Amino acid sequence: MGLAHFFYGLYPVQDLQQDIQEQLRELDSQLDLVALEQPSKEALRLFIDHPGGVDLALCEKVTMHLNDLRAEYSLEVSSPGPKYRKDKEQLQ
Repeated sequence: MGLAHFFYGLYPVQDLQQDIQEQLRELDSQLDLVALEQPSKEALRLFIDHPGGVDLALCEKVTMHLNDLRAEYSLEVSSPGPKYRKDKEQLQ
């Protein structure tokens, strides 16, 4: 049993989200973790955004960069979709 499983339910997802955001900023300072979902104790779903857009290559790069998490979780990395980007740009 890994450390992440041991603290499941006790380790706040918010702390995990902050840790992931810091790792993403190491990869690319413009990467933003928009949302983090934990559909099960073995899975994490990440929604990322980048000013240059999010494509399959970026999702793969993020997945590989978060390799330490892949030991404990299955990762799903995707974009929140074009509507999110449009809404975000309208707010600025």
